[in-house]
Amino acid sequence: MVAAMKLRVGNPLRKLVLIKLADNASDIGECWPSYQHVADQCEISKRSVMNHITALCEAGLLRKEIRKGGPKGNSSNVYFLTLDGGGAPPAPGVVQKIHPGSAASSPPSESPAPGGSATPAPRISNSLEPVIESVIEPIAPPAPAEVVAAQSRGLVLVVDRTDTPRVEIPADMPGPKDQTCKTFKVWANYAMAYRKRYGAWPVWNAKVGGQLGQLVDRLGADVAHHVAAHFLKTSDAAVLRKCHSLNELLANAESYHTQWVTGQRVNGTTARQMERTEANHSAAEQAAQMVLAKRQSGDRNEYL
Repeated sequence: MVAAMKLRVGNPLRKLVLIKLADNASDIGECWPSYQHVADQCEISKRSVMNHITALCEAGLLRKEIRKGGPKGNSSNVYFLTLDGGGAPPAPGVVQKIHPGSAASSPPSESPAPGGSATPAPRISNSLEPVIESVIEPIAPPAPAEVVAAQSRGLVLVVDRTDTPRVEIPADMPGPKDQTCKTFKVWANYAMAYRKRYGAWPVWNAKVGGQLGQLVDRLGADVAHHVAAHFLKTSDAAVLRKCHSLNELLANAESYHTQWVTGQRVNGTTARQMERTEANHSAAEQAAQMVLAKRQSGDRNEYL
Protein backbone atom coordinates (compact mmCIF):
# COMPACT_ATOMS: atom_id res chain seq x y z
CA MET A 1 0.00 0.00 0.00
CA VAL A 2 2.82 2.41 0.87
CA ALA A 3 4.67 1.63 -2.38
CA ALA A 4 1.48 2.06 -4.43
CA MET A 5 0.70 5.36 -2.72
CA LYS A 6 4.12 6.81 -3.62
CA LEU A 7 3.91 5.90 -7.32
CA ARG A 8 2.80 8.33 -10.02
CA VAL A 9 0.72 6.62 -12.71
CA GLY A 10 -0.63 9.69 -14.51
CA ASN A 11 -4.31 9.10 -13.76
CA PRO A 12 -6.16 9.39 -10.40
CA LEU A 13 -8.62 6.56 -11.12
CA ARG A 14 -5.80 4.27 -12.30
CA LYS A 15 -3.94 4.94 -9.06
CA LEU A 16 -7.12 4.15 -7.10
CA VAL A 17 -7.34 0.78 -8.87
CA LEU A 18 -3.66 0.11 -8.11
CA ILE A 19 -4.16 0.95 -4.43
CA LYS A 20 -7.19 -1.35 -4.27
CA LEU A 21 -5.15 -4.23 -5.74
CA ALA A 22 -2.34 -3.49 -3.28
CA ASP A 23 -4.89 -3.58 -0.46
CA ASN A 24 -6.02 -7.05 -1.56
CA ALA A 25 -2.51 -8.38 -2.18
CA SER A 26 -0.61 -10.86 -0.01
CA ASP A 27 2.92 -10.29 1.24
CA ILE A 28 4.28 -11.55 -2.08
CA GLY A 29 2.08 -9.11 -4.02
CA GLU A 30 -0.52 -11.62 -5.24
CA CYS A 31 -4.30 -11.16 -5.34
CA TRP A 32 -7.29 -12.18 -7.45
CA PRO A 33 -10.30 -9.85 -6.92
CA SER A 34 -12.83 -9.78 -9.75
CA TYR A 35 -13.28 -6.80 -12.06
CA GLN A 36 -16.73 -6.15 -10.61
CA HIS A 37 -15.49 -6.15 -7.02
CA VAL A 38 -12.77 -3.60 -7.84
CA ALA A 39 -15.34 -1.51 -9.75
CA ASP A 40 -17.74 -1.53 -6.79
CA GLN A 41 -15.02 -0.59 -4.30
CA CYS A 42 -13.59 2.20 -6.49
CA GLU A 43 -17.08 3.44 -7.56
CA ILE A 44 -16.25 3.29 -11.28
CA SER A 45 -17.43 1.12 -14.17
CA LYS A 46 -16.22 -2.43 -14.79
CA ARG A 47 -14.97 -1.42 -18.25
CA SER A 48 -12.92 1.38 -16.69
CA VAL A 49 -11.33 -1.10 -14.25
CA MET A 50 -10.40 -3.42 -17.14
CA ASN A 51 -8.80 -0.54 -19.07
CA HIS A 52 -6.81 0.68 -16.05
CA ILE A 53 -5.55 -2.82 -15.23
CA THR A 54 -4.38 -3.21 -18.84
CA ALA A 55 -2.55 0.12 -18.59
CA LEU A 56 -0.90 -0.92 -15.32
CA CYS A 57 0.28 -4.15 -16.97
CA GLU A 58 1.73 -2.18 -19.89
CA ALA A 59 3.52 0.12 -17.45
CA GLY A 60 5.20 -2.89 -15.79
CA LEU A 61 3.52 -2.28 -12.43
CA LEU A 62 1.32 -5.35 -12.63
CA ARG A 63 1.41 -8.84 -14.10
CA LYS A 64 -1.84 -10.64 -14.90
CA GLU A 65 -2.23 -14.39 -15.29
CA ILE A 66 -5.39 -15.97 -16.66
CA ARG A 67 -5.84 -19.31 -14.95
CA LYS A 68 -8.17 -21.71 -16.69
CA GLY A 69 -9.65 -25.02 -15.62
CA GLY A 70 -11.59 -24.15 -12.48
CA PRO A 71 -14.31 -26.39 -10.99
CA LYS A 72 -16.81 -25.27 -13.62
CA GLY A 73 -14.39 -24.78 -16.48
CA ASN A 74 -14.25 -21.00 -15.96
CA SER A 75 -11.16 -18.85 -15.63
CA SER A 76 -9.94 -16.37 -13.07
CA ASN A 77 -7.41 -13.54 -13.15
CA VAL A 78 -4.49 -13.60 -10.71
CA TYR A 79 -2.48 -10.39 -10.34
CA PHE A 80 1.12 -9.96 -9.19
CA LEU A 81 2.14 -6.43 -8.16
CA THR A 82 5.64 -5.51 -9.34
CA LEU A 83 5.84 -2.03 -7.84
CA ASP A 84 9.57 -2.26 -7.10
CA GLY A 85 10.42 -3.30 -10.65
CA GLY A 86 11.13 -6.84 -9.55
CA GLY A 87 9.43 -10.06 -10.47
CA ALA A 88 10.49 -9.91 -14.14
CA PRO A 89 7.17 -8.64 -15.50
CA PRO A 90 6.27 -9.71 -19.05
CA ALA A 91 6.65 -7.44 -22.03
CA PRO A 92 4.08 -4.60 -22.22
CA GLY A 93 0.65 -5.82 -23.21
CA VAL A 94 1.50 -9.54 -22.68
CA VAL A 95 -0.89 -11.54 -20.50
CA GLN A 96 0.23 -14.94 -19.33
CA LYS A 97 -2.28 -17.80 -19.78
CA ILE A 98 -1.88 -20.93 -17.71
CA HIS A 99 -3.87 -23.98 -18.81
CA PRO A 100 -4.94 -27.07 -16.87
CA GLY A 101 -2.18 -29.56 -16.28
CA SER A 102 0.56 -27.09 -15.36
CA ALA A 103 1.75 -26.84 -11.79
CA ALA A 104 0.77 -23.18 -11.54
CA SER A 105 -2.80 -23.79 -12.67
CA SER A 106 -4.00 -25.24 -9.38
CA PRO A 107 -6.75 -23.17 -7.74
CA PRO A 108 -5.73 -20.72 -5.01
CA SER A 109 -5.28 -22.43 -1.65
CA GLU A 110 -5.97 -21.00 1.79
CA SER A 111 -3.88 -23.65 3.62
CA PRO A 112 -0.40 -22.62 4.80
CA ALA A 113 2.67 -24.20 3.26
CA PRO A 114 4.28 -26.94 5.39
CA GLY A 115 7.28 -25.97 7.44
CA GLY A 116 10.53 -25.97 5.50
CA SER A 117 8.72 -26.28 2.18
CA ALA A 118 9.94 -24.31 -0.82
CA THR A 119 6.38 -23.79 -2.03
CA PRO A 120 5.08 -20.21 -2.22
CA ALA A 121 3.51 -18.52 0.77
CA PRO A 122 -0.25 -18.88 1.13
CA ARG A 123 -2.31 -16.55 -1.03
CA ILE A 124 -4.55 -14.12 0.81
CA SER A 125 -7.28 -12.01 -0.76
CA ASN A 126 -9.33 -9.47 1.18
CA SER A 127 -12.22 -9.87 -1.26
CA LEU A 128 -15.28 -11.49 0.28
CA GLU A 129 -17.07 -12.18 -3.03
CA PRO A 130 -16.42 -14.89 -5.65
CA VAL A 131 -13.20 -14.49 -7.61
CA ILE A 132 -14.23 -16.50 -10.68
CA GLU A 133 -14.36 -14.14 -13.66
CA SER A 134 -16.26 -15.09 -16.79
CA VAL A 135 -14.20 -15.25 -19.96
CA ILE A 136 -17.06 -13.66 -21.92
CA GLU A 137 -16.45 -9.94 -22.27
CA PRO A 138 -19.44 -7.58 -22.23
CA ILE A 139 -20.61 -6.66 -25.70
CA ALA A 140 -21.09 -2.96 -26.37
CA PRO A 141 -24.08 -1.85 -28.47
CA PRO A 142 -23.24 -1.19 -32.13
CA ALA A 143 -22.06 2.34 -32.83
CA PRO A 144 -23.29 4.50 -35.72
CA ALA A 145 -21.26 4.01 -38.87
CA GLU A 146 -20.10 7.62 -38.96
CA VAL A 147 -18.60 7.35 -35.46
CA VAL A 148 -16.81 3.99 -35.74
CA ALA A 149 -13.67 5.44 -37.31
CA ALA A 150 -13.33 8.11 -34.62
CA GLN A 151 -13.97 5.61 -31.82
CA SER A 152 -11.12 3.46 -33.08
CA ARG A 153 -8.78 6.38 -32.33
CA GLY A 154 -10.20 7.58 -29.02
CA LEU A 155 -13.25 8.85 -27.17
CA VAL A 156 -15.91 10.84 -28.97
CA LEU A 157 -18.46 13.25 -27.59
CA VAL A 158 -21.29 15.45 -28.81
CA VAL A 159 -20.37 19.09 -28.21
CA ASP A 160 -23.10 21.02 -30.02
CA ARG A 161 -26.90 21.24 -29.77
CA THR A 162 -27.50 18.47 -32.30
CA ASP A 163 -26.28 14.90 -32.48
CA THR A 164 -23.69 15.83 -35.11
CA PRO A 165 -20.90 16.57 -35.60
CA ARG A 166 -19.00 14.56 -33.01
CA VAL A 167 -15.58 15.67 -31.84
CA GLU A 168 -12.76 13.31 -30.92
CA ILE A 169 -11.26 13.89 -27.48
CA PRO A 170 -7.44 13.81 -27.37
CA ALA A 171 -5.85 11.35 -24.97
CA ASP A 172 -3.95 14.13 -23.17
CA MET A 173 -7.10 15.88 -21.97
CA PRO A 174 -6.87 16.16 -18.16
CA GLY A 175 -9.71 15.22 -15.85
CA PRO A 176 -12.04 12.20 -15.81
CA LYS A 177 -11.81 9.65 -18.63
CA ASP A 178 -14.71 7.43 -17.55
CA GLN A 179 -17.72 8.38 -19.69
CA THR A 180 -20.08 7.16 -16.97
CA CYS A 181 -18.71 9.77 -14.56
CA LYS A 182 -21.25 12.47 -13.63
CA THR A 183 -18.95 15.33 -14.66
CA PHE A 184 -17.30 13.72 -17.70
CA LYS A 185 -19.54 15.18 -20.40
CA VAL A 186 -19.75 18.72 -19.04
CA TRP A 187 -15.98 18.78 -18.38
CA ALA A 188 -15.13 17.46 -21.85
CA ASN A 189 -17.28 20.13 -23.51
CA TYR A 190 -15.83 22.90 -21.35
CA ALA A 191 -12.24 21.67 -21.77
CA MET A 192 -12.48 21.20 -25.55
CA ALA A 193 -14.06 24.65 -26.05
CA TYR A 194 -11.49 26.16 -23.70
CA ARG A 195 -8.56 24.67 -25.60
CA LYS A 196 -10.06 25.82 -28.90
CA ARG A 197 -10.21 29.39 -27.60
CA TYR A 198 -7.00 29.62 -25.58
CA GLY A 199 -4.81 26.90 -27.12
CA ALA A 200 -4.29 25.20 -23.74
CA TRP A 201 -6.19 22.86 -21.44
CA PRO A 202 -7.93 24.32 -18.39
CA VAL A 203 -6.74 23.26 -14.95
CA TRP A 204 -8.37 20.14 -13.49
CA ASN A 205 -8.46 19.62 -9.72
CA ALA A 206 -10.85 18.60 -6.96
CA LYS A 207 -12.38 22.09 -6.77
CA VAL A 208 -13.14 22.07 -10.50
CA GLY A 209 -14.77 18.65 -10.18
CA GLY A 210 -16.97 19.93 -7.36
CA GLN A 211 -17.98 23.03 -9.33
CA LEU A 212 -18.96 20.94 -12.36
CA GLY A 213 -20.99 18.65 -10.12
CA GLN A 214 -22.89 21.69 -8.82
CA LEU A 215 -23.43 22.92 -12.40
CA VAL A 216 -24.97 19.58 -13.40
CA ASP A 217 -27.21 19.66 -10.32
CA ARG A 218 -28.44 23.18 -11.10
CA LEU A 219 -28.96 22.91 -14.86
CA GLY A 220 -29.49 19.18 -15.37
CA ALA A 221 -27.29 16.57 -17.01
CA ASP A 222 -29.01 16.99 -20.39
CA VAL A 223 -28.09 20.67 -20.88
CA ALA A 224 -25.17 21.48 -18.56
CA HIS A 225 -22.57 20.45 -21.16
CA HIS A 226 -24.23 22.63 -23.83
CA VAL A 227 -24.19 25.66 -21.53
CA ALA A 228 -20.54 25.01 -20.66
CA ALA A 229 -19.56 25.01 -24.34
CA HIS A 230 -21.73 28.09 -25.05
CA PHE A 231 -20.08 29.92 -22.15
CA LEU A 232 -16.71 29.84 -23.96
CA LYS A 233 -18.26 31.89 -26.79
CA THR A 234 -18.86 34.80 -24.39
CA SER A 235 -16.67 37.81 -25.18
CA ASP A 236 -17.54 40.01 -22.22
CA ALA A 237 -14.49 41.89 -20.94
CA ALA A 238 -14.99 40.77 -17.34
CA VAL A 239 -15.16 37.11 -18.41
CA LEU A 240 -12.15 37.46 -20.70
CA ARG A 241 -10.05 38.97 -17.91
CA LYS A 242 -10.68 35.79 -15.91
CA CYS A 243 -10.09 33.52 -18.93
CA HIS A 244 -13.63 32.09 -18.74
CA SER A 245 -13.18 30.85 -15.19
CA LEU A 246 -15.62 28.23 -13.94
CA ASN A 247 -16.28 30.55 -10.99
CA GLU A 248 -18.00 32.94 -13.40
CA LEU A 249 -19.97 30.16 -15.12
CA LEU A 250 -21.18 28.72 -11.81
CA ALA A 251 -22.02 32.14 -10.32
CA ASN A 252 -24.31 32.98 -13.27
CA ALA A 253 -25.29 29.52 -14.47
CA GLU A 254 -28.98 30.31 -15.00
CA SER A 255 -28.14 33.47 -16.95
CA TYR A 256 -25.83 31.58 -19.31
CA HIS A 257 -28.48 28.89 -19.66
CA THR A 258 -30.95 31.55 -20.87
CA GLN A 259 -28.36 32.90 -23.29
CA TRP A 260 -27.81 29.38 -24.65
CA VAL A 261 -31.55 28.76 -25.05
CA THR A 262 -32.15 32.09 -26.81
CA GLY A 263 -28.92 32.04 -28.80
CA GLN A 264 -27.93 35.46 -27.42
CA ARG A 265 -24.70 36.48 -25.74
CA VAL A 266 -25.02 39.42 -23.37
CA ASN A 267 -21.88 41.45 -22.63
CA GLY A 268 -21.29 44.95 -21.29
CA THR A 269 -22.00 46.62 -24.63
CA THR A 270 -25.22 44.75 -25.33
CA ALA A 271 -26.35 45.28 -21.74
CA ARG A 272 -25.88 49.07 -22.12
CA GLN A 273 -27.72 49.00 -25.43
CA MET A 274 -30.59 47.12 -23.86
CA GLU A 275 -30.59 49.58 -20.96
CA ARG A 276 -30.75 52.56 -23.34
CA THR A 277 -33.51 50.91 -25.35
CA GLU A 278 -35.51 50.27 -22.17
CA ALA A 279 -34.90 53.89 -21.06
CA ASN A 280 -36.15 55.18 -24.43
CA HIS A 281 -39.26 53.05 -24.14
CA SER A 282 -39.89 54.36 -20.63
CA ALA A 283 -39.42 57.97 -21.77
CA ALA A 284 -41.79 57.46 -24.68
CA GLU A 285 -44.42 55.96 -22.39
CA GLN A 286 -44.08 58.88 -19.96
CA ALA A 287 -44.41 61.43 -22.78
CA ALA A 288 -47.50 59.68 -24.10
CA GLN A 289 -49.03 59.68 -20.63
CA MET A 290 -48.32 63.42 -20.28
CA VAL A 291 -49.94 64.21 -23.65
CA LEU A 292 -52.95 62.11 -22.75
CA ALA A 293 -53.22 63.81 -19.36
CA LYS A 294 -53.08 67.28 -20.96
CA ARG A 295 -55.67 66.30 -23.54
CA GLN A 296 -58.02 65.01 -20.87
CA SER A 297 -57.44 68.17 -18.81
CA GLY A 298 -58.25 70.33 -21.85
CA ASP A 299 -61.42 68.37 -22.50
CA ARG A 300 -62.58 68.98 -18.92
CA ASN A 301 -61.88 72.73 -19.17
CA GLU A 302 -64.16 73.00 -22.17
CA TYR A 303 -67.11 71.92 -20.06
CA LEU A 304 -66.35 74.28 -17.15
